[in-house]
Amino acid sequence: MAVLSPPLRRLAFVVNRAKPGAAELAATLAQAARAAGVETRVTDEYPVPAGFLAGQDACCILGGDGTLLSVVQQAVAAQAAVFGINRGKLGFLATIAVGEALDCFLRLLAGEYQIVRRTLLRARAADGRATLALNDVVLKHPSLSRLVALEVFSNDELVTEYHCDGLIFATPTGSTAYNLSAGGPLIHPDAQAWVMTPICPHTLSNRAVIFSRDTQLRVHGLECDHLPAVTCDGEPRFEDGTVFPLDLSLDQSTLPLLQPLGHSHFKILRGKLKWGEEPA
Repeated sequence: MAVLSPPLRRLAFVVNRAKPGAAELAATLAQAARAAGVETRVTDEYPVPAGFLAGQDACCILGGDGTLLSVVQQAVAAQAAVFGINRGKLGFLATIAVGEALDCFLRLLAGEYQIVRRTLLRARAADGRATLALNDVVLKHPSLSRLVALEVFSNDELVTEYHCDGLIFATPTGSTAYNLSAGGPLIHPDAQAWVMTPICPHTLSNRAVIFSRDTQLRVHGLECDHLPAVTCDGEPRFEDGTVFPLDLSLDQSTLPLLQPLGHSHFKILRGKLKWGEEPA
């Protein structure tokens, strides 16, 4: 018999009102939570109001992976466990299907869940500003038609100079996102590693490189007039000020991700990526 976790007693809801049915489902789940004696708070604001997750046991996301990514910074600071009900598209993070939402939700409230810790990337600009990313940090030229010139060092040792459309630095969680689309490898979420994947490199032999947890990367922009823009989990960062050299590493903090008991990483991959299906 599975060992249950503590029942949830304080629960926040973050609702993407642009997703059809999300608001209605949130109202149903919040009512069920209150009937079970759970304190609730709900927001459909974007960005999520500052301090919204403070003191919460968990946060239920109704939207897609992008909605879940929007609460990462607050969830890490509050150490509120996050789980998602997928009203988006693929849903590698928001994995609970709408059809099973209410039944699964009630079981989660009762303690039928596990908490896993997901690795975070830290990006620190030359002027000292820093931010975290659950999926990836991406460097690309603001004009999609321009190449970027970047030099990457690993623990002070030169890796190489890249001329490419951009560079993706991804966590294991983010390996199923932009990294995968750019031809990078899938990395199991439990792996203590991260990956750098060039986007359409000018040198065709440039390929993804996987780094150990303790690796420190430093990225230099080589063309001052055409420095790349930096996005973290799809959001612009460091738009003003001195960015390069940009330091990247895995952070000591982690994101607590709440999963139903019996959750299977490979089942999710098989379903989302259509592994094992006959070609049409």
